[in-house]
Amino acid sequence: METFKVCGWPAWVILLFALLGFGLAALGFLLSLMKKPLGGAIVGGVGILVSLGSVGMGPVGAMLGRSMTDTALAGDHIDASQRARIREVGYAEADGCKDVGLALGTTPLLASIGALALGIVLHGRKKG
Repeated sequence: METFKVCGWPAWVILLFALLGFGLAALGFLLSLMKKPLGGAIVGGVGILVSLGSVGMGPVGAMLGRSMTDTALAGDHIDASQRARIREVGYAEADGCKDVGLALGTTPLLASIGALALGIVLHGRKKG
């Protein structure tokens, strides 16, 4: 939870993409099981893209956090030893966004891949 807080607003975007991706995966499974496997495969594919947005937002949040740390350290108002320590802590906190992206984005990504695969398999059986 602390890592989520430290990540800042990118963590909320990651969470939004993860929830949307998981919802799309569930819809893809539902469509596939309701005899509409092509629709399930398409929705599963869209879920993969949205879930990848969740995973991809982690490094974006880390870059933003590092940039904010560098901006805060710009100028000569901070001692060199303090500057190094602040940069180390700031970068470590910023890199937590990558962990948040992976933690929240992996499950919907795998679920969406499953929905896509199920849709493809059931669509193949329906044709054959």
